[in-house]
Amino acid sequence: MTWNIWHGGLHGTKADGFKKDTANTINVLNVLLKEKADILLMQETYCCGMEIAKNAGYTHSIQASSNLSIHSKYPIIDSLEIFKPFNAHGAVIDIDGQRLLFVNIWLHYLPDSFEDIKKLNPDSLIANEVPTRLKEITSIMKVVDSLEKKLKIPVIIGGDFNSPSHLDWVQSTKKFHYGKVVQWPVSKLMLEYNYTDSFRKAHSDPRQTLEGTWGYLSPRDIISDRIDFIYYKGENLKTLYSKIVMEDPENGFFNSDHRAVLTQFELEN
Repeated sequence: MTWNIWHGGLHGTKADGFKKDTANTINVLNVLLKEKADILLMQETYCCGMEIAKNAGYTHSIQASSNLSIHSKYPIIDSLEIFKPFNAHGAVIDIDGQRLLFVNIWLHYLPDSFEDIKKLNPDSLIANEVPTRLKEITSIMKVVDSLEKKLKIPVIIGGDFNSPSHLDWVQSTKKFHYGKVVQWPVSKLMLEYNYTDSFRKAHSDPRQTLEGTWGYLSPRDIISDRIDFIYYKGENLKTLYSKIVMEDPENGFFNSDHRAVLTQFELEN
């Protein structure tokens, strides 16, 4: 699972104006307990994410920065610096005798594509990605590619990319995307490095999966879009199932402005 829990999971509900309170973290915990992911890539960990993960049963955890942490029910063998610790971090995890490299990512939240999407043409939207998100992911993937070649183990990359996918903004979904087809460069770069988008692998027709991981709470007139992803690379990895986790099981509301993404993999010997 990858999940940006939004300022440590402190936010409340729409009814209370998203007021911050440590009591609200129980709702994040409820989601983790319900979904039972073996490995969790968390963004916006901040004050409370480490404690939430511990209460959810994660016995192995590392925190690279105030932002990023990785939590596992399997042993974490190594912690790896990748680019800047606020933006990326890696961990080698031993899963029943097989080692995998997990990379946790958070890319810059600016520019605000969700407002720009309405007014800018595709070329301008792509150009806007270059100074921040594309620059960051380019630096990150150079390091990850080097690690993958050195370690020769499967890689799973997850996180908050703050950028949509070119696999979603296609001709068949044009009418749902302000009449635009956009070759979003961050997601294209991931595929250029031969990584597979696990959610899109499980749901090949984007017309059937228009709900996103961000935008659904916004009072603004913006679409809900996928900006959180789990990518993978490895001949012995296969996507069995993937979903966007829609709501808190008890309260019907996520205490985050991001929905989690959960993918189940088959790991062959």
